[in-house]
Amino acid sequence: MKKLLSFTILALAVAAPMFAQQTKRVTNQGFASDFQTLPVAANLPGVGTTFQSYVSIFNPTSAAYSVTATLYDTTGTSKTATINLAAGEAKVYDNFLADVFNATGGGAVTFSSPASTGGQHNNRFVIDSEIWTGSSVNGATRYGQSVPALEFAGSSSRSFAPGISVDSNRRTNAGCFNQSDSTNTVTIKTLDKTGQTTIGSTTLTLMPHAWGQTSILSVVTNGTLQFDPTDNAVCYAVVVLNANGDARFIPTSEYQP
Repeated sequence: MKKLLSFTILALAVAAPMFAQQTKRVTNQGFASDFQTLPVAANLPGVGTTFQSYVSIFNPTSAAYSVTATLYDTTGTSKTATINLAAGEAKVYDNFLADVFNATGGGAVTFSSPASTGGQHNNRFVIDSEIWTGSSVNGATRYGQSVPALEFAGSSSRSFAPGISVDSNRRTNAGCFNQSDSTNTVTIKTLDKTGQTTIGSTTLTLMPHAWGQTSILSVVTNGTLQFDPTDNAVCYAVVVLNANGDARFIPTSEYQP
């Protein structure tokens, strides 16, 4: 399944050329794979809260194998760790970056397992991930937002994250993981609720294989973010309630006329 590194997520968009357009929705893939990507993972303080990634990984097969986890930070620097899984075993990490990498901050994480006998891709696993917000006072977990694990890579196509808001009660962050070997400049436009008017624009410049996130400053209600990368990237938006840090993760959908 590694060979399918095209970030289609809805494989139907590629498999059905009779459609006049192709859309690619980043959703939970719903099946086990031997290569998966988390577009964002966190272990850092926020405004009045903390953000930590919960990750569980499950081996549904009858064979033991190891999974290589690789963390990419804002400079594109990588750090690797090995997760050994027995047949049928699940491992759970309440603070994945701290527990596995002894790391703070944010980044993107890829997971891969070696080919099985005969070069087959049978060492497949299941990933579940959430980013939890916890009280900065007592560390109690309050809320979790699901972050889908993705098998397919992003492309340089335009993509959209609808339903974002920025006002006195809510803030929005936009992030991308550069999956290319070159510097990637991602232009992020804020569209109003009609989708016809651009009310703001910002840029993420990412080193090869770097992850980055930025704040959206344009005040908007029920708007849309438009992402235009110069090379392959996975992007998303997060809308956060200022009062308690509760958040909503919005994976982008690619659109190619």
